[in-house]
Amino acid sequence: MANVNTGRRRSPILWLLFGMRGRISRGIYWGSLVALFCVNFALYFQLLGMTEADLEGSLPLVLFVIAVAALYANIAISVKRLHDIGYSGFLSVAVLIPLVNIAFSIWVGILPGTAGPNTFGEAADDQS
Repeated sequence: MANVNTGRRRSPILWLLFGMRGRISRGIYWGSLVALFCVNFALYFQLLGMTEADLEGSLPLVLFVIAVAALYANIAISVKRLHDIGYSGFLSVAVLIPLVNIAFSIWVGILPGTAGPNTFGEAADDQS
């Protein structure tokens, strides 16, 4: 993951999914959204395929925890992409609004990042 500027030494995947600081390029943004979607899709269908006895009545709780983690990761990814564009991460609350979240994700994924450092850190290696 050479295109990721974490600013600290730690797992780039954990930083990408759960960190709120730094910047990511458009390529990392789209790749992480697709990967997050695929993992969520696989987890949901794996859980839904299990019998109630396998989960001992905890299916709603497990699905809720997965949904909250996925939402947090989506916000964290959006915050870092907004930072790369030069906007505040607060705008990422748009992912909570139905239909607006789709337009927001496309808008954030299309705009090019600012060249060089900005108030949110050094530029991602790949400004594509």
